[in-house]
Amino acid sequence: MHKHNEAFRVKVSAEFSFFAVFGFLLCVDKEGTALLCLLACILHELGHLAVMFAERKPPCSVKLYGGGIHISGGSTSFPCVFAGVAVNTALFLLFGLIPWEQRELRLFGVVNLLTAAVNLLPVGSLDGKLMLEMALVRGFSPERAAFLSELCERIMLIILIPAAAVLFFSGFMNISAIIFLIYIFAVEFLEKI
Repeated sequence: MHKHNEAFRVKVSAEFSFFAVFGFLLCVDKEGTALLCLLACILHELGHLAVMFAERKPPCSVKLYGGGIHISGGSTSFPCVFAGVAVNTALFLLFGLIPWEQRELRLFGVVNLLTAAVNLLPVGSLDGKLMLEMALVRGFSPERAAFLSELCERIMLIILIPAAAVLFFSGFMNISAIIFLIYIFAVEFLEKI
């Protein structure tokens, strides 16, 4: 019995960078979305964790760091990878039914929709890239699938960079979104060197 409990121990850690970035976002957040974004991200990761534990393939560790929340090890099945997006989508649908007078609840629904959409991007270490790779491996050789995944990622980044610049300078994107995009591009750059 003791060995069974050992198998389900997950090391949880939080780096200083997580608190530094979150503190900075709270200071510059004029729209009041920083806490809602954090909650949406936590619920997203809990979706992954719930399926991992249901499949009896728990992760080794969960780390909170400046770039977000990273789960190491555990199941990488399609239901597990998709679970985070499914949680955010369900929360969007749930809070989409709240009357417009409840601005904070509506805003939480929109934040969950955006969290789901961002995580579906086929770039970096986001869920969308892993799901795309899973789909491509079913239809192509591993080499061809890797090439197509890389091509999709590069095309997406070419689209995202000018789109982010236009949205930021036209006032439709806040500092939190810019920091997230910079993080994605930095991760991509560091993976290539």
